[in-house]
Order: sequence, then structure tokens, then C-alpha cells
Amino acid sequence: MIHRNWRDPEAYAFCDELTSEQWAWEFLRRNPEYQRQWQEFWQTWQALEAAYGKPPDRDFCAWKNDPRAWVPASECAGSDCRIDQDKVLIECALGARWGFHKFPPDPEDDDPVGEGRLSWRDQGERPLPVIDRDTVPSSLGPETMALAFDLSLPLKPQLEQARRQLQMEAGLRRRQGRLVPKRVSTLKAHWKRLLRLLDAEAAGELEAFGKEVAKEGLDSLAEEAGELMRKGYLELLRIPG
Repeated sequence: MIHRNWRDPEAYAFCDELTSEQWAWEFLRRNPEYQRQWQEFWQTWQALEAAYGKPPDRDFCAWKNDPRAWVPASECAGSDCRIDQDKVLIECALGARWGFHKFPPDPEDDDPVGEGRLSWRDQGERPLPVIDRDTVPSSLGPETMALAFDLSLPLKPQLEQARRQLQMEAGLRRRQGRLVPKRVSTLKAHWKRLLRLLDAEAAGELEAFGKEVAKEGLDSLAEEAGELMRKGYLELLRIPG
């Protein structure tokens, strides 16, 4: 329980000086689930200290072999504080679960960040949200991928993350045969066919041309050729040889 008079705005004046790390703690300490887990942890910790002593006199060999002192590593993949490679100490497990290093602070601790008792784990660069294909304009083909940027946050790390995501997705699609890189050398045969279609249409002989491409769908080819003729030709300038 956080003992602060919510009716008194002045009771929160200290917030004006908080860093983002301290703000994070203010919200976490109010989380009922964190409060519950910390109480369970603290009861276990006190029982272990009663059995094996406190530092520097703690019998750590006996402590770490007590099943109450650790959880299986499979339940705490994010922790780097392991014993015997397959166990994680309970204090490290609780910190990893909630995103911090060091000994888990009591929810009633007012400033474990500022006083050096808590440090947050590196959150890394989170993947940018991928925009669902159903919401992408139909003019964008299946070879495209749309990512959402948060313009209220610094753009540089998001752009770096986007580059990594796009490279990984492009590699995956190529391996799966769902993506053929666009090159003049691989597209020229198709483009020649589109030129012939446009010239046949201009000569009033589109029906005759259609007999050559009936299986591919004359309408879709005509639509593609028309788009390239009207304004899509500028897009060709982006395609490497």
C-alpha cells in the first residue's frame, strides 16, 4: 500500500523532479501483482535467512541448495543470474520478471532508483508494429511491408529497428520463395510484353494480342501496362540493373 494522500496535489510535488526511471518505479510499485509477489518473496527470504544466516555469515552453499531459494531456469528465461546452469535465484527471478536488476525493492521504498538500490534492465529495441495487410492501400503489392512509427519518440532508433526488421523479412520471404528481387534483368521480358500490349492496343489489335496471353489474364496485364504508361514509369527508375 502506498501511503500518500491522493486528495492533496502537493503530496505529489516530488514528481516534478523524477526521471523516466523513477517514474517507472512509481507505477510498478503500485501494481497489485508486484506487491503480492514481493510479499511472497520477502516471506521466503526471511525464512531462508533464519535458516542459513545473513551476509556475510550466510551459508550460501546450503542456501542455494534449498528449493525455496531458486526457480527452474525454464520459468525465467530472461535472467542471467543462474546457479548450476538450470536454476535462477528467487531475487534474480523476481527482478527479471519485472524488468530490473538488483535486490527486489519493497513497494513502500520511495526512491530505490535515485538511491542506487534498483537499476532497470536494458529494454532493447522493440520490434515496430507491422500494419495488417487488410489496412494497407490496395495499390501496394504483396511484396510490401508496412511498419508503424511512433512520432512522439526519437526516430533514429526506430529507423534502425525498421531496417533490421525489413532485412529479416526480405530474407525470410526470399527463402520461402515469396519474394523475387526486382531487377531490370529479370523484368525486361515482362516489360517487353507490356510494351507489345500497349502497341497492339494503339493499333486496334488488342484482341489479337489477347490470344497470346489468355492464360495470364489480359485485363490484369492491360491494367499494369496502363499504370506504367500513365505515371508508374517513374517507379522504374528505382529498380537496379
